[in-house]
Amino acid sequence: MSTNRARWAAVAAAVVAPAALAALLAGSASGRPSADPSPSMTPPSPYPSPVVSGPGALVVDCAAILRYNVGGPFGDTPGDLVPFGAKTVTRCDTALDAPSAGSAARPRPTLAPPEALTTNVDSFVQLLNTLPSVAPDQACLHIAFPTQLSFVFIFDPAAERWPLVVVVDRNCAALVANDGADTRARSYATLDPMPIFEKLFAAQPPA
Repeated sequence: MSTNRARWAAVAAAVVAPAALAALLAGSASGRPSADPSPSMTPPSPYPSPVVSGPGALVVDCAAILRYNVGGPFGDTPGDLVPFGAKTVTRCDTALDAPSAGSAARPRPTLAPPEALTTNVDSFVQLLNTLPSVAPDQACLHIAFPTQLSFVFIFDPAAERWPLVVVVDRNCAALVANDGADTRARSYATLDPMPIFEKLFAAQPPA
C-alpha cells in the first residue's frame, strides 16, 4: 500500500434522498462533521491534479486520476472516509492500461461520462462514512476491469482542503481514500453506494 500512498499523494492534490437512505442516515451516529484541521491546499507533489480550470474550479479531469492497485491489504486510519464540507462529488470512469509503443492495437474501453452531484452531497458523504471497515478476510475477485471507477470530492475554497479521490475497488467491494498522508478504506459488501449515487444524480435539478 506504500506505493499507492506515494502515488496518491500526487492526485489528492460533484434532491431528495430516498426514504431508505434518509432512514439509514438518521440512524447513524458515526457520520458527524469532523473537527480535525484541513490539510493545506498546496499540492503535495507536481503530479497532475484531477481538477482543471472551470467555473469555481469544479471541473474534474477524470483522465488525470492515477491507477490504484486493487486487492488490498487495506490500511485504515481512524476517522471519516470523506471529510464533511464537500461541495460536489464527481463519479469518474478512467481507462486503464494505455497502449504502449509497438504493442498490438487494442480497442479502447467505453467510458461512462462523468456525473457531478451538486445537491445532497452531505447526505452521500454521510452514507459513505457509515460503511464498515474492510474485514481482514473479506473475499476479493481477480477481474481485470478495463476501467477504474472513482469519486472525486471537491471542497469549498474556504476549507482550504485539497480534492479527495475515493477509488472503488470492485474486486474487493471496497472504497479507498488516500489524501497523501493517511489511507482509509470502507467495505460496501453489504450496501453498494453506486446505485444510490445514480438516484441522487438523476433526481437533482438540471444544471
